[in-house]
Amino acid sequence: MSRTNFEQLVDFGQSPWCDQISREMISNGELAALRDEGITGVTSNPSIFQAAISSGSDYDDQILGSAQKGIAPAQIFEEIAVADIRDACEIFRPVYQSTNGIDGYVSLEVSPKLAYDTDGTMDEARRLWGLVNRPNLMIKVPGTSQGVPAFKQLIAEGINVNVTLLFSVERYREVALSYVEGLQQLNDAGGDVARVASVASFFVSRVDTAVDALLEGKGNAELQGRAAVANAQLAYGAFGEIFGGKEFEILASMGAQVQRCLWASTSTKNPSYPDTMYVTELMADKTVNTMPINTITAWREIDEIKKSAKASMSDARIVIEQIEALGIDMATITNKLEADGVKAFSDAYDQLLADVEIKVGSLIGS
Repeated sequence: MSRTNFEQLVDFGQSPWCDQISREMISNGELAALRDEGITGVTSNPSIFQAAISSGSDYDDQILGSAQKGIAPAQIFEEIAVADIRDACEIFRPVYQSTNGIDGYVSLEVSPKLAYDTDGTMDEARRLWGLVNRPNLMIKVPGTSQGVPAFKQLIAEGINVNVTLLFSVERYREVALSYVEGLQQLNDAGGDVARVASVASFFVSRVDTAVDALLEGKGNAELQGRAAVANAQLAYGAFGEIFGGKEFEILASMGAQVQRCLWASTSTKNPSYPDTMYVTELMADKTVNTMPINTITAWREIDEIKKSAKASMSDARIVIEQIEALGIDMATITNKLEADGVKAFSDAYDQLLADVEIKVGSLIGS
């Protein structure tokens, strides 16, 4: 039997995850079908849940029942999210078991309102970890300067974490080193480092969107569409250095997993770019690519999968150096993208709660 396009990604060493979840996908078998096709995990965020809850009637019974008990919109959303994430964890549990805990994870994000609150992030992460109570759950924590120490402590407590909203190679390095330090603390406390997993969600397409606009203003077309992949390749180079080092070698001998780079925001925003550009260009061993449904569909339809010629780290550095030589500062861009990302998720969370409140009003009044 021929391998599906997603199974072929696994053959290359990359795990394809789905950046989408809804109760409809769970109840109609779509999520299980994606798993059977070779998708090995699921990610979610406030925007994804907002879209799922605001459309259709799949959540109406639960929303009405909770509202009749006097439960507030924020708590109603949490109950919805926990139920969906639990069900998705069960759907992907066979993957988790067959891969010995490497894959099969489902991510649930702490409130984006806590992005700049270290203690609040830790408290909510622990609470959600206990509520869902599934070994293949990953708690999503933003990779802000306040989120990184929370992440390290959570790893030290044996909680699986997906560190999200990473845009700069420097912040990625900080996260990866914090993972190693968290594992060391877990081991020193007598914990089992083989039973914790983490990914570092490095965002891709938003970098090109930001840089391309500046390149266009400078009349440079040659470098457009190259910043995001080069930036991600440099992060992957840092991954190799950190997890190929002696400190992690000791942890690896105890069964510790590497913290894989997860390529996020991999749907192309520029219609002139191939739909699968951020998959083809970032096929790399020990990585994850989480794809929205439109990218999954585009990847499914490819006739022949060919891995792009592997660009060297020096090539990636040259691209970034050429961009910066034009007066475009990557640090300024990635800092802004992080702040914008936190705001976008926070706004989506606010809209989500507003949508729940609107639903409550319409259901009780009907």
